[in-house]
Amino acid sequence: MTRRTRRSWVPLVFVVLAGGVLGHVLAEAVSAFSPLSFLARSVEPGLDPALHLDLGLVTFTLGFTVRLNLAVLLGVVFALWLWRWV
Repeated sequence: MTRRTRRSWVPLVFVVLAGGVLGHVLAEAVSAFSPLSFLARSVEPGLDPALHLDLGLVTFTLGFTVRLNLAVLLGVVFALWLWRWV
């Protein structure tokens, strides 16, 4: 019986981010094409407006927004599928 070696999680993070970026590019490309425009409809969860803390000496601002759509999800799933077979 052969033992599987564990891969590092760092390349996996890059693969997931690359899949998300490619999915976003796909969504922007097809957003003007009417039959595929449903791929570009997005949901944007996050902190809006940003959390702002002024302590006099130091000011902290924390905010983030994640734009999710079907094309990004498909890009991440496709990237993970490729990761599994490589």
